[in-house]
Amino acid sequence: MAFMVTAHKKSCAAMLRLFIGTPLWIYLYHLSAAIIIWGSFMTKRLKKSEFMMAYMIIITLACTVGGFFFGAHYMKTKIEAERAAALEAEQQEAMRDQQLKAQKLYNEQDFIRFYYSVYAPLLHFRQAHFDEMAKWNAMDKKEQAESLKYLTKQAEETLKALEKNVPLPTSPLLIQAHSNFANSVRAYLDSMEQVRSDQNSNALTPAAIAARMPLFQNSWLTAQEMLYRSIAAWESAYVVKQPLPKSLPASVTTGQWKQYPFHYRTYVAATAMAKDKQWKSYSPEDLTARIDSLVATQDAQNLGIQDVADAIRLLNATDAIHPGDFKQMSGKLYSQLKAPEIPLYK
Repeated sequence: MAFMVTAHKKSCAAMLRLFIGTPLWIYLYHLSAAIIIWGSFMTKRLKKSEFMMAYMIIITLACTVGGFFFGAHYMKTKIEAERAAALEAEQQEAMRDQQLKAQKLYNEQDFIRFYYSVYAPLLHFRQAHFDEMAKWNAMDKKEQAESLKYLTKQAEETLKALEKNVPLPTSPLLIQAHSNFANSVRAYLDSMEQVRSDQNSNALTPAAIAARMPLFQNSWLTAQEMLYRSIAAWESAYVVKQPLPKSLPASVTTGQWKQYPFHYRTYVAATAMAKDKQWKSYSPEDLTARIDSLVATQDAQNLGIQDVADAIRLLNATDAIHPGDFKQMSGKLYSQLKAPEIPLYK
């Protein structure tokens, strides 16, 4: 008898563990069977073994009914908790948007000030550098020396412009970008001293000059990444009204790329340029336009391009990216693009 009671307790516990996934008709079936069997026992005098059976039936009935109501309570509590969590997430997102708008983070006026006071001088300086490098091999040694002298002067003028105070009260990333751009031009000037010294004894190539400027290039690319992340933050708050992804995946597939909004894609492009140490004459939005054009066609699949890194390698290997590509292609690809009111996108 003790064995029967112990066994029944175990079976009852097992029933309680399984009650949540048990359909209601099973509970009703057990309840009906228990009532019928109990009624048959009540019509005659019970033996000891029959009494134990009746006792087990009562326990089974209690477990069945209790399991049903406990399961219903559990599921109700779980659903309510899920709804509360979803509501809290929505409230936090709404609060974040309100805070961004209340604080006016990444206000367009900051982008305008940054562009004209910081970025425009930098773009002019970058253009001067690559123009001189394009003519480099056609110059004689004296002209090359004059070219380096000219670039040094351009860098000094750019640094002078960057050292002016630029109020950017709502844009912390732009403040960091400003600082890093200034540091990059200082590093350029430091490297140029070595370049000019080496040029006096050796005929340097454009590649050899670039190889002597790693600190300059890294600082520039870091600053550029910050600039385009700030534009993506503006887009996140005021255009798509969705939070930025917490982090970039190690590899961005072409499918993921297509799902990102334009300015976040451009931030991804700027990040890729920094990672690959690609200081180029073109800007991240030019790279974005070329990637968009490539992945929109069947060519990407035919060439076996699976991710953005593959696309960038192909575009660089074929020299397919040029300064101004974005503006040239924007009418076709981005007729409805929303962007800060700066010449970068006009």
